[in-house]
Amino acid sequence: MTTNTRIQLRLLAVALAGFTFGFTLVMNAVPASAAGMSRLAVESAYRQFIDDFWPRARRAGIDRSTYRRAFSAKAPDWKVIERLHNQPEFKSRPADYIARRVSEKRISAGVEKGRMHARLLRALQAKYGVNRHILLAIWGMESNYGTHMGNHNVIRALSTLAVAGGRYRRYARKQLLAALKIIQAGDIAPAQMRGSWAGAMGHTQFIPTTYLGYAVDITKDGRRDIWNSQADALASAANYLKRRGWRRGLPWGWKVSVPAKARRLVGRRHARSIRAWEKLGVRPVLARSFYARTARAWLVRLPGAGHYLVTRNFRALLAYNNAKTYAVAVGLLADAIARAASRPPANLPVARARKADISPREKALLRELAAQAAESTATVK
Repeated sequence: MTTNTRIQLRLLAVALAGFTFGFTLVMNAVPASAAGMSRLAVESAYRQFIDDFWPRARRAGIDRSTYRRAFSAKAPDWKVIERLHNQPEFKSRPADYIARRVSEKRISAGVEKGRMHARLLRALQAKYGVNRHILLAIWGMESNYGTHMGNHNVIRALSTLAVAGGRYRRYARKQLLAALKIIQAGDIAPAQMRGSWAGAMGHTQFIPTTYLGYAVDITKDGRRDIWNSQADALASAANYLKRRGWRRGLPWGWKVSVPAKARRLVGRRHARSIRAWEKLGVRPVLARSFYARTARAWLVRLPGAGHYLVTRNFRALLAYNNAKTYAVAVGLLADAIARAASRPPANLPVARARKADISPREKALLRELAAQAAESTATVK
């Protein structure tokens, strides 16, 4: 064997070792595994994953025809990978987050949706015990009342994360199995199963495992359709909150002013009755007074956004999204929608709630409510 031949063989071995190492990174989905990989290598790993995941799906009860229909796309979702590796480097300040979400536009849309679906919302409130304005607020927060439900193919998005998702890999594979079960049950066709880059679906943005556990066919048409049926979606959210501990007639909480002597009593370990908080000088900022005074409550503080006295229903909101800022924003939006809905003339037709037709009086009211919500995030002195 000549010297040149030995050199060429060594170079080939190095190249093969490099390819094997890169492929292993993709399949093991270490953090940022797709970064630095060639497009060809990621596509190859994705196709290999489709083959390798089949035995696990079969053990979970998925039949071959369902699996083939679900995986009609043989290439990863590159927008998912782009989103995964270009996450914001900082989180919004609580006050900014709340101000953007409890906006005049979102309050107005919530009032309109509340009028359009008044009978449904009252029926859901009676059935599940969840305040109808909370349901409207979750709908508004999750998908902007159905206008932003996500346009990713959920199977493709989750399988992309399962291959190249780094810390999302285990989550994605679990959700992928659940999504396949939803398809096999006939609730939605693979092509119509659309959602966010991380697999959240429909009006209320349920991930597949949440869907399997809590989605409801309130319309009784044989399908739990959170994509096309607003009734099914809202009923599913109500069912979820109820089963995660929501108590009928109990408030989520209040924005409060807290005297200096009580500001150290933050957290659930300091929980006590609402009446006891009143005795300590804690007062609601927007509401006239507290109610359900025998219920236990505790203080939550959001840096730069003040204090909130919250109940066990706040924990149910955290089950939906385990971020205190999110749960506070849902509560404030629900309260703002309720106040806006109660104050315009009772005989105002639903069509008047559209932005183009809204009266000057209502515009002023909505500006006032949005300003109150923004003001309520200011730190109490």
